[in-house]
Amino acid sequence: MLRVYLTKRAGAGFRKLGPETQESCLRALRSLPGAFGRPHVHAGLGVRQLRPGLYELRVNLVLRAIFVRSADALEVQMIGDHAEVRQYLSGRDT
Repeated sequence: MLRVYLTKRAGAGFRKLGPETQESCLRALRSLPGAFGRPHVHAGLGVRQLRPGLYELRVNLVLRAIFVRSADALEVQMIGDHAEVRQYLSGRDT
């Protein structure tokens, strides 16, 4: 099974969240390894591909976790709202 880990940037975004939102985020991230690669399952979790190799997990109506897949892990690169996601994506090469 895939592991999920947070980069420093994602960890910083996670620490900014309130306790209830952190718990929602953890629940969503914990469900990700069993669902990733199974489109019907991860569609219900709100996983979608943003660009080749770059994915988004919907934590709640506002919050998103952006991640990539490495060989045996899902690396969460950032956690933030829609504006933060747009800013993050605009700074990445396509």
